[in-house]
Amino acid sequence: MIKIRPQKLFAYLRLELKKWLLNYQFVRGSVNYVAICIFLSAMTSFKSLIPDINSFSWDPALANFDRQLHGGLAPWEIIQPLVGMPVISHFIDIIYGAWFVVMLTAVFWFIFISKNEQLRRQFLLTYILSWAINGTVLAVFFSSVGPAFFANVYPETINPYQGLMAYLNNADASYPLVALEAQKMLWEFYQSSALGTAGGISSMPSMHVSIAFLILLACWRAHYFAPKVFGSIFLALILIGSVHLGWHYAIDGYLSIVTTLMIWKLSAYLVSNEITKPVTCEVIERKTDPA
Repeated sequence: MIKIRPQKLFAYLRLELKKWLLNYQFVRGSVNYVAICIFLSAMTSFKSLIPDINSFSWDPALANFDRQLHGGLAPWEIIQPLVGMPVISHFIDIIYGAWFVVMLTAVFWFIFISKNEQLRRQFLLTYILSWAINGTVLAVFFSSVGPAFFANVYPETINPYQGLMAYLNNADASYPLVALEAQKMLWEFYQSSALGTAGGISSMPSMHVSIAFLILLACWRAHYFAPKVFGSIFLALILIGSVHLGWHYAIDGYLSIVTTLMIWKLSAYLVSNEITKPVTCEVIERKTDPA
């Protein structure tokens, strides 16, 4: 109305909308978006089946290795003097919860908006493979529940995260923590053996860190400095939050970073390889021999 000023506004909008809806990028993106939504629903529901496939057993070993890797201290004990204040924990909890919004925004961007075709395909392929490999194959092999549920699953083992969970419950009285409510809900799902989207318990490796690192990798391909800063800070806060809020052992995040980087490199190879390029059919004219 202001810039173009068409004579027939609604007729113009109808034509533009029709053109947009029939645009190849929009149609392709819509199909991809629906497929990814179905895929994510299946992946998150699959988490509920992990203990049926491979019982939780890795937590004591992971907790012990986590402590040895960090000089005899549990990672949450190392960062507690820096973040162990209710208001800071509340802030970290908000950022950790915003991970879903940031993830879906990034997926939406690369499905519908991104003009960099190679980066778009590399991001989406890495995204799918990260959920398939990190969130499924490795999650089943390293079947574990994480610090928040350690005492529930291993009642006969000394809980090295009792102090962390006690602090979080005290902090929750001053600044409500969504993480504690989510952990309570997941445990109820686990006890009832319910299947559902966003259900299931799985610690190793961390999908929060995996996707945050994938977003960082994509941000570092941008021409502007701001996305790189955002991606770096976001990854750091998610990694800290995964430990501080009792969701993961630190090594869950470390492994996620390593495997996601490997998947990113593999995706770059596949995207640049002929097997991922569209197949074109050529009509070959054959000359018939008169004889």
